Amino acid sequence: MCQTKAQFVETVNKLLHSQKGTISKSEIKAMVAYLGEVTQVFTDTDMNDSKKTQTACGVAISPVQAAKCFEETVRTQMFAQGVANAIADKLLANIKPIKILYAGTGPYATLLLPFLAASSEQLPLEITLLDIHQENIAAVETLITHFGLEGYQIELVHGDATQWRPKRKQQHFDIIISETMTALLKREPQVFIFKHLVQYLQSDGVLIPERISLKTWLTPQSQQSEGDVFVGEFFCLDKERAQALNRGDDACFYAELIIPDGDWAEHVVKLTTDIQIYRDLSLHEGDCSLNIAFAFSPYDAVLTPSKLIVFKYVQPDSPDFSVVFPKPEWKRTDFKLPQSGDTSTLGLVQIKRSFQRAYLIKRGEQVATSEQEWQGELCLYDALSLNSREVIGKMYELERFTDFEKWLSERVGPLDNVTITSINHQCLAKITDVKT
Repeated sequence: MCQTKAQFVETVNKLLHSQKGTISKSEIKAMVAYLGEVTQVFTDTDMNDSKKTQTACGVAISPVQAAKCFEETVRTQMFAQGVANAIADKLLANIKPIKILYAGTGPYATLLLPFLAASSEQLPLEITLLDIHQENIAAVETLITHFGLEGYQIELVHGDATQWRPKRKQQHFDIIISETMTALLKREPQVFIFKHLVQYLQSDGVLIPERISLKTWLTPQSQQSEGDVFVGEFFCLDKERAQALNRGDDACFYAELIIPDGDWAEHVVKLTTDIQIYRDLSLHEGDCSLNIAFAFSPYDAVLTPSKLIVFKYVQPDSPDFSVVFPKPEWKRTDFKLPQSGDTSTLGLVQIKRSFQRAYLIKRGEQVATSEQEWQGELCLYDALSLNSREVIGKMYELERFTDFEKWLSERVGPLDNVTITSINHQCLAKITDVKT
């Protein structure tokens, strides 16, 4: 536990010098608890009591949410080491003073203040700490005093990092830090912060993180299948692209990727976020919440070989990527679906027919469904207290009918004969003139 300042500093040094993933969650939690006691911004506070701020370029998360980010062990470790290494490299290049801008500090200025507190000597730094929440600025000011960092030239600024301008027109920074993002660069304003602030970066300056890469993969639904197939990178945020955006060139907000040749009926599209923080320090899928992968359901993503997937970064109040898949090229099929009255091993009508229809549609075959049949199917799901979207999604996810029946049995539980007969009657009563 970090019950004293000395213990906190000892843990910071371990954080900065240990291998990726070797720092324990309990040690990180102890650091967070210590900072909470100093600042009175606690991570266990009800987040409804800590307000986020909506900007024109995305959401600035609340002070409590920002504090909770510290609790992600690998994320905190890699970013903190990245900042420390970037400062060390600037010192080796004999740059003095090193001018640092940290945008979106949160209440703890996680990526910089602990490093300064643990430093054995005062470093030649000029620091600007910028945050949109006054509560964060007050908390950071408390930490500066607590750790005796008043000797540093530190400017605290309350403002929006997508709009802020330095007081001195010619002011430029050697390092600009901002970790204001989620996976796939949704919701939060990371892109637009770097777009704006890069104009204040020295020509040989460093953005941290250095590179954020969004990639597309085809991933098998079955665990027994071979690994992911890389399709391509659809967006990258680095210094060069931030500079292009600042000039008004937003070409990087649009991308097209070609679906490779092959049979992708048993694959889904997966999007990933890779972050190069500084040099060889990076975060990848599985490391933290910033690297959570997103997979489209087979129902949403049509995988037609040699056709395009189109990506466009849109900026309403909450930035996100619009992803457009090829329109299905339907093939006519002579396959006869089971009759609606055919029962599964559970004794239920329509289930076999619906699953087989989904199976054919997944493979690009056109299968007509009458309005009466659809209403009968919805009646069946309602009678079983099932969400139709969940059921249909599972039909598209699973390849074998036996697996779907097993899932369905687990969801609805045991049914007696009277209940089954009643449900079947209600369903079939809705279905008339069904095309087979």
